Amino acid sequence: MSKLKARFSSIAARLLLASAVLLPLFLGLTGFFLDRAFENSLNVAETSRLRGHINLLFSVAEPEVRNNRFDSLRMPVTLSEADFEHPNSGLYGYIFNGQEKLVWHSNSAALRDPPPYNSVVTKDSPGQLVFSEQRLDKNLHFVASYAVNWEDASGKPTPFYFVVIHGATEFKAELKAYRNELWRWLGAAGIFLLIAQTMILRWGLRPLGKLAVALKKMQSGDTSNIAGEHPRELQKIVDNLNQVLEREQALRQRYRNSLADLAHSLKTPLAVLQSRLGQGAESDGELQQIASEQVARMNQVVTYQLQRAVSSQQHGSFRRTRIEPIAQRLFAALQKVYAHKKMKQSLALAPNSIVAGDEQDVMELLGNLLENAFKYGHQEVRMSSSLTDNQLCIEIEDDGPGVPEDQTERILERGQRLDTNQPGQGIGLAVAAEIIRSYDGDIRISRSGLGGARFSIFLPIPASPD
Repeated sequence: MSKLKARFSSIAARLLLASAVLLPLFLGLTGFFLDRAFENSLNVAETSRLRGHINLLFSVAEPEVRNNRFDSLRMPVTLSEADFEHPNSGLYGYIFNGQEKLVWHSNSAALRDPPPYNSVVTKDSPGQLVFSEQRLDKNLHFVASYAVNWEDASGKPTPFYFVVIHGATEFKAELKAYRNELWRWLGAAGIFLLIAQTMILRWGLRPLGKLAVALKKMQSGDTSNIAGEHPRELQKIVDNLNQVLEREQALRQRYRNSLADLAHSLKTPLAVLQSRLGQGAESDGELQQIASEQVARMNQVVTYQLQRAVSSQQHGSFRRTRIEPIAQRLFAALQKVYAHKKMKQSLALAPNSIVAGDEQDVMELLGNLLENAFKYGHQEVRMSSSLTDNQLCIEIEDDGPGVPEDQTERILERGQRLDTNQPGQGIGLAVAAEIIRSYDGDIRISRSGLGGARFSIFLPIPASPD
C-alpha cells in the first residue's frame, strides 16, 4: 500500500493515471454515439428506400375486376426496380386484399413462402406508411406496409395492403464493417493520445526537474540561489524562494557580523583592564572603579550588539545624543590603553554638538574611529565638530601614516587592513561605516593637516522641537 501511495505521489503518475482512466471512457462514449448516429443514418436511408419501393408498387398498380368483383390489382409483368425481378434478391414485394389473400408478389419472391399476413399487414393505419423490423425465416428483415382503400366504379372502397420486405443482411454487414473500422481507429487514437500525453507531460514537467536540480546544487553549496530562467508559473515561486534565501543569508551574515562586532567592541574595555593591571593601580579602590566602569561598558556593548543582531533597522533617529560626554569618556579610556605612546589629545567641539541617533551607536562609531587614530597615530590625535546644512560634521585626525587615496574605499570593507603588522581583524572601520549609512550619513577619508588620516563624518542633527 505504501509503495502504491509513493508511486502515485508523482504528478506525472497521477496525470497519466487520470488519462488512462478518462481517455478510454471518453473514447468509448464517443464511439457509442458515433455508432448510434451511423446506425440511425442507415435506418433513415433504409426507410427512404422502402418508401420509394412502396410508391413504385402503388404507382403501377391498376384495379382488376373478376367475376364482377373488385378484389385484386393488376401489376405489370416487369418492374423498373431490378431487385424485384431476381429470385431471392433480398427485396420482395407483396399485395394483400381485405380478405387476407395474397393477390400479387414480385418475381423475386417466387421461390419463397409468403410472409404471415398478420405479421406484415397493419390494418389500423390506412393511408400511412408503417415500418418495422421482423425476423422472417430466422433472418432479420425490414418491412414497410402501406394500407389503402381503393374505390371501385360504384364508389365502394376496397382495402389493399402493399408490403415491401428487404433483408437486413447488407445492412448488418455495412454496420459491422463500420463498427470494426470505428473501434480500430478509436483504439489507435487512444494509444496515440496516451503516448502524446506522456511526451507532453515530460516536456511540461521538465522545468520542475530543472528546478529540482537547481535546488540540489544550492543544497550542496555549489550555488547560493536558484539560477536560470523558468516558466512564468514557476518564476514567481523561484523569485520568492530566492528572496527568502537572500533574507536568510543576510540574517546569517548579520549574526556573524554581530558576533565579530561584539568581539571587536569588547577589545577596548578589556584593553583598559589589561593595561591598568599591567601597570599596577595606585590603590585597590582605583582598580575597583576602573574594573566597574569597564564591566559596565562591556555589559552595554553586549546588550547593544544583541539588539543589533535581532533588528536590521536602527530606531535611534528620534533620539538626541550629545557628542561631548561620549568623546570625553572615550578619550579617557583610550589614553589609559595607549598610555605608553603618551599621545597629545585635542577635543574642540562646536556648541550643541548633538546628533539624531542612538547613544550606543554613537559610542560604537566614535570608539572605533578614535581607537583607530590612537593605534596608528604617533604623537597626536585631534577631534573637532562643526554644523553644516542640518548635519553635524565630526572630524577625527591623527599624525600617523595616513590612508592612500586609492585605498579609502577598501578599508571600509570588512576584513580589510592596510597595516597587517598591527593587531586587529579589519572590522572597526566597516562597523563605523555601517552605522553611518544606517543614519543616511556619510564618511569621507582625506589627508590631515597633522600628516595622517582625517575621517570626516556627517550625521543628521535632530529637528528643533516646535
